[in-house]
Amino acid sequence: MERIVEAAIELADAEGLEAVTMAAVAKRCGFTTMSLYRHVASKEDLVSRMLDTALGLAPAWEVPDWRAGLETWARALLDLLLAHPWAIDVPITGVLHTESQVSWLDGALGMLAGTPLGEGEKAEIALVLNGYLFWTARLRRSLPAEPVDLVPPAFDLGRYPHVAGLMAAGEEASFEEDFRFGLDLILDGVEARIQRSSPRPVPPSLPRTSSK
Repeated sequence: MERIVEAAIELADAEGLEAVTMAAVAKRCGFTTMSLYRHVASKEDLVSRMLDTALGLAPAWEVPDWRAGLETWARALLDLLLAHPWAIDVPITGVLHTESQVSWLDGALGMLAGTPLGEGEKAEIALVLNGYLFWTARLRRSLPAEPVDLVPPAFDLGRYPHVAGLMAAGEEASFEEDFRFGLDLILDGVEARIQRSSPRPVPPSLPRTSSK
């Protein structure tokens, strides 16, 4: 089974998830397609095993605080998505089918364990971060290596002054700068949420004065 999953991952890394067919994986392993079904129930089962292996279990990091923890978690997961970009094409079902997915969710929730946030809020934060990482990986895979104009030069921007101003500024950022900016926006929002959730300090009692 391990060899089958490894062969499927190698194929997906090289050619994308659409290239992973039972016939292609069987050929790569030296099997017949029918014999492969003795080890894997279906392509969906195979993809689930691939994802479980590619992501692996989330490490047990030692971090100083929740913010450093979420940043460490986010960068580690993004590195895995960039190494295995086919993972972003795995259909979303709303169910965590693999232990690796459960462990990564648990890792994000654990980073927020010492905050006053509710369990639902922690889960929503993990979901927002996860979505940002998958979108970042998709952009990295899809965009050309060389910079391109956001809007073609021939497009008349006379009716869109704000976009025209953006284009005139000509500011370019690296992939790392873009990622850092977006991550900071999310974490700043988490910090503001935590501050709103923190109990307000009770003002000290005023000394009583006796009246005669």
